[in-house]
Amino acid sequence: MGRHGKILGSIFLHTFPPSPVAVIGPLTVHPSAEGGIGKILMDAALTQAHKQNHDQIRLVQSPSHIRSFVLYTKSGFTLREPLFLMQGQPLKGGNNTGSGNMRLVRDDNDVFVCNELCKSLYGFSREMELRHAEDQGVATMIERDGIITGYAAGIGIFGHAVAKSNEGLKTLIANASRILGPGFFAPARNHEVLNWLLQNRFQIGWPANLMTIGPYQEPPRPFLPSLAY
Repeated sequence: MGRHGKILGSIFLHTFPPSPVAVIGPLTVHPSAEGGIGKILMDAALTQAHKQNHDQIRLVQSPSHIRSFVLYTKSGFTLREPLFLMQGQPLKGGNNTGSGNMRLVRDDNDVFVCNELCKSLYGFSREMELRHAEDQGVATMIERDGIITGYAAGIGIFGHAVAKSNEGLKTLIANASRILGPGFFAPARNHEVLNWLLQNRFQIGWPANLMTIGPYQEPPRPFLPSLAY
């Protein structure tokens, strides 16, 4: 957004078909801009999302930035999940307590099974992100007795993971080839996994909030969100 040839702010709207979710962020406003720029930008992004028939809209917010939290709340967003960015190194096999064998996602059948597991958590698949991780060689899955019990589209700030148990989630983290980016998000309410991470020398980098507009299915299984949702 500009005025008199000067850029006052910007906002981004992301989509990940076939996922029905639209994601907003980052939102930036120049410090010299007068009040109201953020709301104008947010209203424009929400209008565009609805034009594209997205009724589920999400973002990750920094709780230390009170002004953005106020703006998002007034725009209709609800805080759904407090998060921590966890920083540390994979344990290289340091946790595999009977949750199954971990391997790379290799083909369309693997993707299909992972999609079905994702649907049980979110109500839809995140296939675009999973296939991108597969292309990068960082998409992993846990197989036990021929059944897929968890997968990760990379362990990092842009990755996400789904598992049938906390043990499975720990295995995906512990056996990751590397942490992608500055860390990965973990739900603050999952005490078991959070405590395990801290016991294994992971540190909390900074907190964040997952916020949503529209239908939201409370995750019934352990998960790691991405910077998007």
